[in-house]
Amino acid sequence: MNTDLELCMTDDACTSDSVLYNVTQAINLLKKISKDWQYRAQVKQGEFDGEEFFDNSKDDFLIDLLPFKDHPLFTDANDEMKKRILTCGWLAYNEKTIDIEAEVITPACMHIIHGEFPGLQKIMSTIASQTLVDEAYHVLLVNTGSQLTRQRRGLFSLAFPESNLITKMRNFQQQHSEKWQRTLILLVTAIVSELFISDYLRLLSHERSIQPLNRMIVETHRRDELLHSSIFKNMAKCIYASLNMEKREFFMKVFPLPIRWFANLELDVWSSILQQIGFHNSHTLINDCRSINEENIEKIDYSGLIALAKELETSNTRIGMDSFYSEGLIA
Repeated sequence: MNTDLELCMTDDACTSDSVLYNVTQAINLLKKISKDWQYRAQVKQGEFDGEEFFDNSKDDFLIDLLPFKDHPLFTDANDEMKKRILTCGWLAYNEKTIDIEAEVITPACMHIIHGEFPGLQKIMSTIASQTLVDEAYHVLLVNTGSQLTRQRRGLFSLAFPESNLITKMRNFQQQHSEKWQRTLILLVTAIVSELFISDYLRLLSHERSIQPLNRMIVETHRRDELLHSSIFKNMAKCIYASLNMEKREFFMKVFPLPIRWFANLELDVWSSILQQIGFHNSHTLINDCRSINEENIEKIDYSGLIALAKELETSNTRIGMDSFYSEGLIA
């Protein structure tokens, strides 16, 4: 079957010994993870009653995760407004999670299931299908948490713009005319998201000061994502090995971009939120934050992505790690 993403074996340069990782080892690990799915998947563990764990007295989110936590306009706000903003932070976090699951991870898995990366073993389709079930459960989980929070906090009408990650990815896809380019942009965004998301989840899942229900939802999500990080890292190795030279170079060129997209502070989203809840001088607050920085790249750990990129790099990949240097992600 001819597809846009042809086998690496069609390009002699890609079959050399310069491939620095062991694809067989990656396949064996994916087989083991897939075999254990029925025992470790959170969707298999049963559900809990959200109402039972909701504590009205607890904050819904961490102040440290707000992009304007030190701004005087926020610190001088009354306690009721601060708690409302923290609730909005939790809802915004859930909306971004759903965006990532629905618009990035799910379609990336479907490309694999549909066989658009030829030459890969059938385990790839199996584990991508299992991952889809996990992600659908995560959407149910966070949506249930959001609905209960909206009900308890009186925020039924609060609306959220699309997250920066999705907007940036789509805009970048539109700049490329070839289907295989757009598919690889999606795939790389999925890899970056899955390797990042477990670190972000850890911050909330270990925090005892926040809403117990929210912490439990995040911890349940995190348990799956710990394995998803390994799944996507090893799928990346297998898929990368199946690409010809042109597509490998494009993959490496795209790789650092979603790191910055993911690190964005979502100030446009926060601008919309603050206006909807009637926060005074929201325009000044957001503009002040925007003038300082729109990313928290220095506060996130992307060393695992750098390590993966170095594993994928080969001596016959002309672009190598140049794109990471040009993006300022490696000094």
